Amino acid sequence: MKQKFLAGWARISLRAKLTSLSVGLIGMLLAVSSAGTIALLGTYLQQSTDTLLITTANELRTQDPLKLEAKVASGQLALPSLPSDYYIAILDADGNQFLGLISSTGGGRAIPNFSNLTLETVMATQGTPFDIDVESSRRMGTEWRMIAVPLQLARGSVVIALPTNSNRQILAEYAVIGGRFGIFLVVLSGFSIWLTITSALRPLKEVERTAEAVQAGKFSSRLLSKHGKTEIGRLNNALNSMLDSIEGAVTGRDKTLEQMRRFVSDASHELRTPLVTVRGYAELYRMGAITKKQDVAEAMQRIESEAVRMTGLVESLLTLTRMDESGNLDLVKTDLAKLADLVIKDASVANQEVNFRVVRLGKDFVAEVDADRMKQVLTNLVANASRFAPAGSEVSLEIDGVGKNLSFKVIDHGEGIPEPLRGKVFERFYRADNSRNRSTGGSGLGLAIAKSIVTAHQGQIRVEETPDGGSTFVIELPTSQTTS
Repeated sequence: MKQKFLAGWARISLRAKLTSLSVGLIGMLLAVSSAGTIALLGTYLQQSTDTLLITTANELRTQDPLKLEAKVASGQLALPSLPSDYYIAILDADGNQFLGLISSTGGGRAIPNFSNLTLETVMATQGTPFDIDVESSRRMGTEWRMIAVPLQLARGSVVIALPTNSNRQILAEYAVIGGRFGIFLVVLSGFSIWLTITSALRPLKEVERTAEAVQAGKFSSRLLSKHGKTEIGRLNNALNSMLDSIEGAVTGRDKTLEQMRRFVSDASHELRTPLVTVRGYAELYRMGAITKKQDVAEAMQRIESEAVRMTGLVESLLTLTRMDESGNLDLVKTDLAKLADLVIKDASVANQEVNFRVVRLGKDFVAEVDADRMKQVLTNLVANASRFAPAGSEVSLEIDGVGKNLSFKVIDHGEGIPEPLRGKVFERFYRADNSRNRSTGGSGLGLAIAKSIVTAHQGQIRVEETPDGGSTFVIELPTSQTTS
């Protein structure tokens, strides 16, 4: 039974639960307060009746019982302001009534039963009012509250009784009025609570709709947060933060998948060309199409060249993979000015058609770097600059120390890079259209490797336009590395 109740309760909506619990609590409080009020009112009415009885009894007990009826009838005895319905009786010591006075409007009532009120019994009551049965069971419409006290001038007792019907009627009417008013309050409060809870829970409907939208793939859906300090406002803020993270993760995943697809496609393309060349020369040699010694040497040279190209591509891919996985660097304090001199010297030997120079701005160029990785970056940038620089032009490597940071600038005066493409040149396998030829174009991984190495050094790399034409690659590095 309990499990069925709990199962049924669990299926009820939160709004219905809160409303029913609130209305039930209000109804219970009203019932308790009404019952308490009725009890207090009943006590008050009974105390008022008892006060009248005691006052009247103290007045009558001092009178001569034989003359009492005549004094009351003639008005010589002024009784307290009793209600119109009352009963006064004089009893002898054995409890027998020999005088009874009934009010004019009380003649139709059933009179109290005094058969057991002997003087000994009266003495035992000690002047305390009490309830008594009526004389006839056929006339049960009246209940009496009475007091019995001994007479001072005779051996007997005087009894005064007041009907409690009016008290009961007052309590009944109050109970009816209180019940109706309570029902009205319960209905009104239930309706008000229903509206209030509906209004308070309305934002949860928005949460539900947003969750359904996110489930449907609309990751840009967000919740309105007008009141950030309320419970719903804080919930909306937390959910919006979570949705931002989800959207960022999904966007990042999609971007990563797209980059991976493009990476695999470009890697396949880059590897296919040298493999086709190697396979083609091998098949020509196997079929006897290459017989002359000079032709064989040329074929071997081409095979070796393409093998070297594939080796370089694979090594570049391995470098990128290692940097992505760990980014571990062998950090040592290095004089980067000397490193720049070495890079420029190597570049001057490799390409004698371009003028190379190092520009030093400042004096202290010592920083914590991986010397081999940083030399790889600078060599790559200088080689790219010299590849696209016109013959006779200048490629400069500028090094500048500013506070806790250090910067490199590789400046050329070649064709330059259009602004829309400057953010793409650091993507893997990206090459501008004018660099797709084999004589000048690389694999498209050099700048991607450079960015990975610089990022691992907690630095930044970007490309700008040289003021008088060309491109300027800027590297900014901290002089000391922080560990996370």
